[in-house]
Amino acid sequence: MNARGVAAWSAACLFVALSTTNPVYRAAVLAATLAALLASPGRARARPIFTFVLVTAALGTLLNLVVSHIGTTVLFELPDGIPGLGGPYTAEALAFGVSTGVTLAAAVLAVAPFSLQLGPEEILDALPSALSRTGSALAASLNLVPALGTSLEAVTEAQRLRGWRPRGPRSWAAVAVPVVLTAIEGSIQLAESMEARGYGSGPRSHLRPRHLGPRDWLLVAASTAAVGMFAASLLTGSAADWYPFPTLAPPEVSALPLAACLLLFAPVPLCRWSRSPS
Repeated sequence: MNARGVAAWSAACLFVALSTTNPVYRAAVLAATLAALLASPGRARARPIFTFVLVTAALGTLLNLVVSHIGTTVLFELPDGIPGLGGPYTAEALAFGVSTGVTLAAAVLAVAPFSLQLGPEEILDALPSALSRTGSALAASLNLVPALGTSLEAVTEAQRLRGWRPRGPRSWAAVAVPVVLTAIEGSIQLAESMEARGYGSGPRSHLRPRHLGPRDWLLVAASTAAVGMFAASLLTGSAADWYPFPTLAPPEVSALPLAACLLLFAPVPLCRWSRSPS
């Protein structure tokens, strides 16, 4: 898909997830982003992102449960004499922590397609010419983490073939030093390549500009409609917020904001359409 279409969908997901405290709508956004990634061609490389999202959501839930000791439904209680951990642990704090974890997971998965489905040049071409330098920095930064992961895996495998075995923090210097040096060397090579190609000496050129196709326009339209419907729900009050304190209560759900969340599932049929034989 075109980077502009993916950007519109990611922005719509972030808008819905961050503009409400209702866990039902946040969970709907999380389901939409998860379904979109599983239906996309880059799903085979999404396992590290899924692991990161799971750990981040679990830590956010646990942190809120430990820090917030308010609420009427006490699950268990630790002595007040324990520094930082003492006090009542409530169902309200746990529910609010789960809602926060769902929001973090939805936000991360909403921007994941930029690194899984799009190349750095596609992200750069999606930005206007005035932001070409910003796009170059963004494209390079998005490529940094995958490159470091690949380098770490290669260096670790090479060191193991030489008889290296992890025996504590000091032993990891045999892996960390080559990875850092490789990253520095790659950065220098990238800078030299950009200079050799005349970066910054004139207007940005395009190897093969990609235009919005029918699938991209459908994705942009669905994303725009989702933002408009959810914004209207917020203005009219139909997308009611949710706050579990002091007593836990189920969130209110309305048809219009829920329909807006369902529009965020648009990438799923569009990805299947793109893979179907013509």
